[in-house]
Amino acid sequence: MSPDFHDPDRIVGQIFEQLATCRAEMGRASLCRVASALRVALGAAVLSEAERHAEHLAERTGGPRPGDVRVMSWTQRTGAEPFDESIEP
Repeated sequence: MSPDFHDPDRIVGQIFEQLATCRAEMGRASLCRVASALRVALGAAVLSEAERHAEHLAERTGGPRPGDVRVMSWTQRTGAEPFDESIEP
């Protein structure tokens, strides 16, 4: 039986199975390192997918509209916004 790479439930189940195997065979410290690396990889994959989705939406809607929220990466930011002292805590 060939693996089904298009069934998200099966894929998530396999990930948890591999994490459980990692802990059983290599210990808690190894599981923590693997889980940390998995979170980084998952974050990068989600960001990539979100960018792809945003490009698709921009093409479909004809670009950004005046009320759209603009999000920039941390490295593209030029500086902090000035603090508005008129706002009370």
